[in-house]
Amino acid sequence: MDNRNLMGIIFIAAGLVMIGYAIYKVIYYFVRIKNGPAATGEAMKKEYDKLLSSLSTGAKRIETDGYTIEIRDCYDREEGKLDPRTEETGKMTREYFKKNLKSLHPDLIPNEIHLFGPLHKERYSELEYLRTQFGWVSKDRSSAVKTNQIAMRSSGVDFSVYKYEVPSKDKNRPCMVFFHGGGFFGGIIPTTENQCKLLAELSGGVVISVDYPLAPEYKFPAGFNACYETVEWVRDNAGTLGISPGRIAVCGDSAGGNLALCCALRARDEGKDMIAYMGLIYPTVTRALDSKDEYYYFDISAYANPDEDSYIDEQIHAIGKDAAGLNIIYVPEDEDPMQPYISPITASMNDLPKTLVMTAEYDFLRLECEALTGKMARAGVNVRHIRYGGIVHGTFDRLGYAPQVEDMLREMAKDMRRLK
Repeated sequence: MDNRNLMGIIFIAAGLVMIGYAIYKVIYYFVRIKNGPAATGEAMKKEYDKLLSSLSTGAKRIETDGYTIEIRDCYDREEGKLDPRTEETGKMTREYFKKNLKSLHPDLIPNEIHLFGPLHKERYSELEYLRTQFGWVSKDRSSAVKTNQIAMRSSGVDFSVYKYEVPSKDKNRPCMVFFHGGGFFGGIIPTTENQCKLLAELSGGVVISVDYPLAPEYKFPAGFNACYETVEWVRDNAGTLGISPGRIAVCGDSAGGNLALCCALRARDEGKDMIAYMGLIYPTVTRALDSKDEYYYFDISAYANPDEDSYIDEQIHAIGKDAAGLNIIYVPEDEDPMQPYISPITASMNDLPKTLVMTAEYDFLRLECEALTGKMARAGVNVRHIRYGGIVHGTFDRLGYAPQVEDMLREMAKDMRRLK
């Protein structure tokens, strides 16, 4: 074989290698593009599951005022600091959000308005602007849950309730009646719909979410009456709903927690044994405005903020700064804001059902919730208290992004299954 033939063979071989390498690169990048998101999604799920598991496995307990506070932190949270996910959203700017969409957690992408508020604030009234900021767009983490909207009416006011269930022939299922938060003047059903769906699936029961009338268009007691009458309706229609009338529970976050507790107080006061359990997620329980009042509990020294983090300080004070304005929005002039169905901490806690109170460490309402738990414990109520470390008020909206939310739902689902 002469040199020319040899060189030709070498060139052909080299060409084939280059073509083969090019084909390999095309296949490699195709596979990478195709599988990359799935691989990333799998890694995110694995990390989320690790965070979720760490909340219960790493729980600590402290004894205080005759009851136990169970403290739950994600494994990656440092004491005295924000939970990393709370810090990420709390300190992010809109400019950073816009520039880094590709690298952000996917659950943040649809929530720009909830993180930073709507653009063109001047186009909104103060109330409209506040209402737009409530809520969160989350992903549905349930499967095979059926949703049904039901029209209701209370004191001449039309509203709706939403029924969530995994269809079943079982007529002895537990039922949770859920009231969303939002300061009595905001909040919408979609914000907590996925939480309700997951709770229905985890508990094997039915969840009824109440789209109650909001203030100031409908001040107290319109929303409260709608919530209470819904509980009565659930009891009276237990057979149709496929639930046990003895396994009815109430739950709510923030203002919704207030409504849940007030429903239980009213049922007790009226001698109606129709609520077997309460799940109270950082409920507001007093409308007291300053330390001169017996039922005012805020004390800045109770919050650990060794680095003097400005965001932590802002969140600790946020609700307190708006308390007087909220009283004007929710409470009519001829009503006493400290009456038990508005400020339930003022009521006797005797003969209330089993209760789980859940709080956020950096929340203005934390101390009044702890006072509530203490008062319940002294009254002989079967009460349990969980404090989630490093998070702030409103975290319950963020299912899928904040693992604390699913942990709350799992705890309540466990309690619902145990109801007899």
